[in-house]
Amino acid sequence: MFLLTAQNAWAVGTPAGTTVANTATVGWSVGPGTFSQSGTIQFVVDELVDVVVTLQSVSPVAVTSPDTNRQLAFLVTNTGNGTESFSLLLDPALAGDQFDPTNARLYLDTNGSTVYEPGVDPLYQPGVNDPAIAADGARMVFALCDIPVSRPNGDLGNASLRATSQTGTGAGTIVIGGGMGGGDAVIGAGAGTSVSLGGYLVSDLAVSIVKSAVVADLGGGSTPAPGSTISYTLQVTVGGTGNVANLVITDALPPFTSYVASSLFLNGAPLSDAVDADAGDFGGTTPNQVTVTLGSVAGGSLPRTVRFAVTIN
Repeated sequence: MFLLTAQNAWAVGTPAGTTVANTATVGWSVGPGTFSQSGTIQFVVDELVDVVVTLQSVSPVAVTSPDTNRQLAFLVTNTGNGTESFSLLLDPALAGDQFDPTNARLYLDTNGSTVYEPGVDPLYQPGVNDPAIAADGARMVFALCDIPVSRPNGDLGNASLRATSQTGTGAGTIVIGGGMGGGDAVIGAGAGTSVSLGGYLVSDLAVSIVKSAVVADLGGGSTPAPGSTISYTLQVTVGGTGNVANLVITDALPPFTSYVASSLFLNGAPLSDAVDADAGDFGGTTPNQVTVTLGSVAGGSLPRTVRFAVTIN
């Protein structure tokens, strides 16, 4: 005699609500007759509920004070085996930083882009448009915040995004009838919730470069012909307060030109072409390229001027 029962099971990767059936058959003979009987046990795969939130922006994001609509991008990934809706919470009032970003709000990506698009991506409203994400699917979420006034350079303001399953939380919790397809839901090892942190760093430092060129031909004119010399000037300016680190100027030679030996200057002082104790070289750090390493440069200091020359082949 076979006992037929319906049971539940859960399995990572198998879609929630999938019926797994197994049938056993017994056959026998009595005299000239043959007989058989079969029995089937069915399992409904329960829904495994879990989520992972990851920061997609390079953090901290450099901002000024004040500043508006500065973006942090997060990816909310459903790591469960059924479609799940998630509640989102953006928290800009965290301990351990120097200021709280203001006017914090969330927008839901609608087309898979990596940046917030005004008028395209809708404002997230809890309980109204909570994102429903398919198994193994993901949704980009954009956090936009303003930066308060009078924050000095170096101040950090953090904000976190938490996604929470609407089915339940707590690792190992079983929600009877809460899964897709009529099965139960089992909350996974991540407890059905995940949080990720991003930050804003106040910095008014800005680096700009202006490049100019003067052509001198063999006849004393300015025609760019074979044999003419092109003298390049690069002027680099650092604005703001504080210091930028590891400032390096590079300029690859244009095609059909050759570097003029010993033509490299920094702020009017000659630099050798070789890699040595001075700040510049040609071709040593990178082939066919001028490299001038300035290191740490203070904002508001005098511009750095690099000059070198090439001839047209």
